[in-house]
Amino acid sequence: MNVNIAKKNVLASLVYQVLTIIYVLIVPQIVLRSFGSEVNGLVSSLNQFLNYISLLEGGLTGVILAALYKPLAVKDYKKISGILKAANAFFRKLAVIFGVYTIVLAVVYPLVVHTSFSWGYVFSLTIIISLSIFVQYFFALSYRILINADQKGYIVYLILMLFMVVNFFFTILVVCVWNEIHVLKLLSTVAFLIQPVAFNAYVKKYYPLDKNVSPDQEAIAQRWDGFSQNIAFFIHSNTDVVVLTLVGTLTDVSIYSVYLLVINALKTLMIAISSSLAPGLGNALATLSKEKVNEVFDSYEFGISFLTVFIFTCGALLVTPFVGIYTKGIQDANYYQPLFGYLMMAAEGIYCFRDPYVNLAYISGKFRETAKYAYAECVINIGLSVVLVFRFGLIGVAIGTLVSMLYRMIAHMIYISKNIIDRPILKSLKCCVVFSCSVAISSGLVNFFIHRTANDYVTLVINAIGTSAIVMATMLLFSFFFYKNNLKKLIYALF
Repeated sequence: MNVNIAKKNVLASLVYQVLTIIYVLIVPQIVLRSFGSEVNGLVSSLNQFLNYISLLEGGLTGVILAALYKPLAVKDYKKISGILKAANAFFRKLAVIFGVYTIVLAVVYPLVVHTSFSWGYVFSLTIIISLSIFVQYFFALSYRILINADQKGYIVYLILMLFMVVNFFFTILVVCVWNEIHVLKLLSTVAFLIQPVAFNAYVKKYYPLDKNVSPDQEAIAQRWDGFSQNIAFFIHSNTDVVVLTLVGTLTDVSIYSVYLLVINALKTLMIAISSSLAPGLGNALATLSKEKVNEVFDSYEFGISFLTVFIFTCGALLVTPFVGIYTKGIQDANYYQPLFGYLMMAAEGIYCFRDPYVNLAYISGKFRETAKYAYAECVINIGLSVVLVFRFGLIGVAIGTLVSMLYRMIAHMIYISKNIIDRPILKSLKCCVVFSCSVAISSGLVNFFIHRTANDYVTLVINAIGTSAIVMATMLLFSFFFYKNNLKKLIYALF
């Protein structure tokens, strides 16, 4: 890749991540304060049900990306055209299925979900929210994949940032003028049209595609190899909200979604860092001896583990005070849920902590061999969440998520140790024990030295600085005693 293009991609990605975090913290708060917890919970719930369309995709996006790399490198536009034509045909079939599913959902949802809103209110809101997803699959997705595959991610990020700015403007406009959730979501769909229009215009200008070429069905035939991982990710992202919608209340969904604003922001940051390092591991696996690969993996494992534990320990200690300030003045739900915050931070922290083990399996092409772990994770997550939600509510679904994440992490640790790099499982277990001890001690120190109650953002920032300093100092001390060489490598890499 051209160095200048690489710089553009990295810079655009970082700016987009920052804007996304700001956007997902501000816009839902505006909706929550303007329309109340039940509307916020209803919108979150409908979004989750409508996002089931991603399950039907079956991992096709990754397959298309992989298929496009080589023809883009040699500028084989006939091959590129065939791949995109096959992808477009599949996505359009998906859009039709989604349209039918949306109508069924719009009719049935208000009949089975406990809500104070009328059937017509929920039906119309469902249709309006679905339009943006329909537009994405029918008009925009394949061209967006093409631009990403051509190493021009900065173009995609710029378009997505433009959408966020326009959508934020519409949100403010609606709250000040109409104050109606249906109008807000309809204008959001209008803003979403920026994406397909911009992607289509860019591709038409820079890619001489042949519209008369035959669809390359062979290029997308391998999509089912990653289907189990797609199911596991989908269930991980959607189970809790669906269970709470069907068994709990929309107020519970609102509480859950507010906590997830912070948790998902941290998870997105960590996954982005891990994904940027994964290609180096893939190169090592392809070119180096097993001994060297083990050394590379040791560094990768330590770096991701260190950053994950630091970020999510601080997050667990600060998320409830943040939510208290974020929802200050809102009286229609109890947003003070510290145990729920701890459990969900732990669950998503484990999700990021295990990323090196899952990535190594994927890089090695072991999709089919590790599919059973993904399916087992789904069963555990759904089963425990459904059983425990009746007794423990929000805490129950958090426990279900935590246990399923822990299971798959351990399963992948064992698998890669035995089948890929001949690595003693004790190495991975040692990493878990050492960092778990640092979490326990640093949390105790924070609770002793930091007054964690905060009534405003200034106090929260001061507490966050103190919390981060204590957690970092504790982790550096543990790492110095147990991972001295890896700590040196991490510090060298950072600076």
